[in-house]
Amino acid sequence: MDKIKKDFIVIYLARNLLATFAITVFSFVYDITNYYNMLPLRAFIKIFADNFYTTAYFLLLWILNYLLFEIYKIVMDALKDRNKNHGKLVIKGKEMIAYGSIIPIVILVILLIIDFNQLFKLNFILLVIFMLLRSIKEEFKQRKNRL
Repeated sequence: MDKIKKDFIVIYLARNLLATFAITVFSFVYDITNYYNMLPLRAFIKIFADNFYTTAYFLLLWILNYLLFEIYKIVMDALKDRNKNHGKLVIKGKEMIAYGSIIPIVILVILLIIDFNQLFKLNFILLVIFMLLRSIKEEFKQRKNRL
């Protein structure tokens, strides 16, 4: 790999790391704000300064978010690279929508139906929306390259 491509990979990884960090912070701040009935700034401070367990819980959830997103990217890139049509839903010979967009939508619907912990529900809904945005970006990039 040339140096420029390596630099872009580092930038993409850092961007994904920051995005998953923002998702986790928003989820935690929202949940702590509701639970303790406090201001969002105080809830943000509570994540990192209250006790070790809250911070560790936050960091573990952030790592889980990042790993889930990277696994999603790897699976979708593998589907796309194996065969250009394999990664798309094809109806009557026309490419309709990529699996990378269908899978997050199905997961999002399931998350909205199932009732579980508010923190995890909000966190995973935001993560799936981030995955969906990434798949839409990839679709635009592929269509631009075809034209």
